[in-house]
Amino acid sequence: MFSILSYFRRADGLRRVSSAGKRETEKKVRNVSKERNAVPTLSGFTGAASRGVGRSTAENYRTAVRSFVRFNGGRDVPLSALDAETLRRYERWLREGGVCPNTSSCYLRSLRAIYNKAASKRLVKDRAPFKGLFTGNERTVKRSIGAEEMRRLVLSPFPPLCGGGKGKGAAPAPGASALDLFLFSFYAMGMPFTDLAHLRKPQVKDGVLTYRRRKTGRQVRVKLEKCMLDILEKYKAEGTDYLFPILYKVKDGKQVAVSYPSALNRYNRSLKQLARQAGIGVNLTSYVARHSWASIAYEHGVGLPVISKALGHTDTKTTLIYIEGIKDERLAEANRELLERFSRTTSCEEVGKGREGHARGLPARMALKGVPGHGGGFGRRDTGMQTFVWTIFVKYPS
Repeated sequence: MFSILSYFRRADGLRRVSSAGKRETEKKVRNVSKERNAVPTLSGFTGAASRGVGRSTAENYRTAVRSFVRFNGGRDVPLSALDAETLRRYERWLREGGVCPNTSSCYLRSLRAIYNKAASKRLVKDRAPFKGLFTGNERTVKRSIGAEEMRRLVLSPFPPLCGGGKGKGAAPAPGASALDLFLFSFYAMGMPFTDLAHLRKPQVKDGVLTYRRRKTGRQVRVKLEKCMLDILEKYKAEGTDYLFPILYKVKDGKQVAVSYPSALNRYNRSLKQLARQAGIGVNLTSYVARHSWASIAYEHGVGLPVISKALGHTDTKTTLIYIEGIKDERLAEANRELLERFSRTTSCEEVGKGREGHARGLPARMALKGVPGHGGGFGRRDTGMQTFVWTIFVKYPS
């Protein structure tokens, strides 16, 4: 009897153990399932990742995600699916599709930023899947035009490109001229198209246009010259606060909103046609006006800090990117002019007297007639020699 009772007790205990093990296993499965469900998708997490970033950065995130979803056959993916092999295939897909390296890099940087934000919230384990991918910037083809090409555009007899239809030159927005907008952007010290599109009438006061860069938040003030006032007068309209008809159009007597990406796309298409009509070899885009203003200003002696402030840059490192495309021939011409001026104004007598200068590797004329207060030479405390040389000996044609 005892053995029978013991048997049933043991059997009941085994059933309880077995049942407990089953429950534990089921719990683990549920936890794994919950964990998988907790991992957000790439598209689903983009909104959260975009909080606290600028508009342009948020738009970059969305554009990159749309691109990756297209690569994945139109299907969204959990962030945990972004592994090194998948991203390498995506990068290869972009290149094979004709996407330039810098655009591919921009997409990958945006995806990396989204992934890193999810990893920082412990929503996905950081496996560093972007390591080894190109996320830098290659030197791009020239994005500016010279003063002579700008004059050609200013004096151009070309139509305003307001047709809006295929083959006719789509306007950036109905009623707005691509040429007028391009010139205004240039006149306004290289104002970006996004800031141009959002300009409103209250921003003009006492002949000064004040705006904040949408990208950096830096304030920029532009004195309105006659050429700019003429363009503003041309697009003066009642019933709207906008200075230019870029983000709206009039349909059946009513204003209809136009999305910024759509307006930018139409503007760039118009500029391409304008470049062909003007015989300009550079592919005109919305940013060419900005880069051109910076390059031309620099070539005509405007200092780098002034250009940086005019462009609304947070530091001069960004500004250097704008002007580094100045032709080597221009630099060679400047050096040749400097040497010719130096040879014409330097005598043998001055060379003999300029020992102090020569001892320090400086041309005699600079040593004898350098900076006032230095006794005919550059003293120890002088650090502006390079600026002095370029200011005195090099004059760019106006």
